[in-house]
Amino acid sequence: MERFLTKRNALIFLSGLFLLIAWNREINLLYGMFSLISATLIIALILPRYSVRHLSGQREIPSVAVEGDELPVKVQIDNRAGRSRYMLEVKDLFPAAEKGLRSPMTFIGRLRSKERKTYSYTVSCYKRGEYSVGPLKISSAYPLGIASSEMVLQAEPVPLLVYPKVFEIARLPFLRGSSAYSSMADSAVRTGGSEDFFGTREYREGDSLRYIHWPSSARHGHLIVKEFETRATAMVTAILDLQKGSEAGEGRETTLEYSVTIAASLARYILGKGHSFQLAGYGKEKQLIPYGRGPAQLAKALGALARAKADGGLPYRSAIERAAEMLRDGDMVVLFFCHGDETPDNYAYCLGLLKARRIRPVAVFMDRTSFTDTAGTLVRHSRLEEEFRAMNAIVYNVSRGCDLEAVFGV
Repeated sequence: MERFLTKRNALIFLSGLFLLIAWNREINLLYGMFSLISATLIIALILPRYSVRHLSGQREIPSVAVEGDELPVKVQIDNRAGRSRYMLEVKDLFPAAEKGLRSPMTFIGRLRSKERKTYSYTVSCYKRGEYSVGPLKISSAYPLGIASSEMVLQAEPVPLLVYPKVFEIARLPFLRGSSAYSSMADSAVRTGGSEDFFGTREYREGDSLRYIHWPSSARHGHLIVKEFETRATAMVTAILDLQKGSEAGEGRETTLEYSVTIAASLARYILGKGHSFQLAGYGKEKQLIPYGRGPAQLAKALGALARAKADGGLPYRSAIERAAEMLRDGDMVVLFFCHGDETPDNYAYCLGLLKARRIRPVAVFMDRTSFTDTAGTLVRHSRLEEEFRAMNAIVYNVSRGCDLEAVFGV
């Protein structure tokens, strides 16, 4: 309705009204009013089109940012015409900003002939994600402000990747063992160890029977067991729940946003300590980052976390089973439970798989009620939690508004 209640439409209505009355009553003064309003309309409709001709412009922004950053934007407008241009509005579209602040506008009162206008401003990156900035447009309502004309200055969208924010982690208890190995030697060799095959030797009393190498035992006539090389550095995998419907909350206060923030912070800490990290998430677009180390691996992980969306069709327990193919015996895995109704029965196969492969789980339970209820009461997944604690797993409970540094600082 509002788009019809404009100055232009009001003048068109008045012009038509004066014409009808003048025609009916044959009053010359009303014919004059009709002519005046019609001339005003013609000027108001034609001149704005002329005002945006021979203008060009471009916008420059960084291609990568972090959630919460103030992103600098530089805009350049050129007037290639032989006359000045007036009452110009430069509009942009910045979808990474908070709702209501996504269409920054700059007013230029006068742009002289052949003049180049350069200005800068900042916009806040409200939420992590992958965005397309633009198009950049310019419009003018000169001279009467009754009608305006618009032209696109930069039509091609500019990609922007906003990394998730991270919080400081002082220490991670589940990495202590790996750190101790690292301080002593590059690796240790033990029978039935947690990681890579090293070789074989004769059976000794106390060795596990599951590590007997039967072909070698048959060939030598006595028991031969496999030896494994225990990795000095930890191998940690984070598995996100990207099933559609798993996300609860709004804006940045959702279970997925908290999961992404936690995963990003863990990745930075783990990789910063020289360990290996990989990521798995099964949305419409899979976010799979194989094991790696160092700053390059962190950039890959943050990029995948920035793109993660809860739009997949794979239930979380199935995602864990599929991601298990990427794991090696003795690895550590960080799991995020966001539905709030998980039970040991639903995850019986997953838990059995983790136990069989000696994979050490770290369970993060999201209090779904706190993300949908303003009261924010912490609801624990008691039965599944107990199952993980029985496996000597480390368990974290997260609710909306909690201090994540404090939660992961214990």
